[in-house]
Amino acid sequence: MKDPAQQPLALELAPRYGRQDFMPAPCNADALSWISSWPNWPGPALALYGPAGAGKTHLLHIWVKASGGILLQGPELTLEAAHDLAGMPVAVDRADAMVQPEPFLHLYNMQREAGAHLLFAARTPPAGWTHGLPDLSSRLATAPAVEIHQPDDSLLSALLLKYAGDRQLDLTPSAYAYLLPRMDRSFAGVQAIVARLDRAALGQQKRHVSRDLVIAVLAENDDKADG
Repeated sequence: MKDPAQQPLALELAPRYGRQDFMPAPCNADALSWISSWPNWPGPALALYGPAGAGKTHLLHIWVKASGGILLQGPELTLEAAHDLAGMPVAVDRADAMVQPEPFLHLYNMQREAGAHLLFAARTPPAGWTHGLPDLSSRLATAPAVEIHQPDDSLLSALLLKYAGDRQLDLTPSAYAYLLPRMDRSFAGVQAIVARLDRAALGQQKRHVSRDLVIAVLAENDDKADG
């Protein structure tokens, strides 16, 4: 038995946010089209919303690189930050997780006055946010809100192979064929199952993922769910 100190560690991969790394599909076609059409937007702001892992953050990074803008997280947005960023392209990720709505309203107003743009992303459409500011509600109502839908079978298949390749996992044809119809069919689900396979394959020099390993990992998840 190996010394625990010598056991290989599962390392989280740094995400790649280049335009060439984004996988276009019907579920994200509208969002990608809006990002690509910048700066020819009809107004100062654009909202992207959709499930976890759908590529919202990736699209924000693509837009920030193209626009020369600044990206920050919703919880980081303060009145001071809004004032400092006004007039330049700004992207706000996890906008529905902002601590207070006033800085967001302040930033929106200043962007509109300066003729600058604001791109923000969330898991839910902004029309349903609860924040208690009628002025902010009216601003959000005028901003296009573009949904990224759950992936279709073609994209799920491509993501499964991509994430496995990113982690240098050798997913055999029989393992792939068994896994694809049985895994959680969502963006977050495919990321989670590949991470679990990665952990299960630790210590295998060839990073081999067999059908038996897939069955064991799926069964382990079922046992946890039953417990």
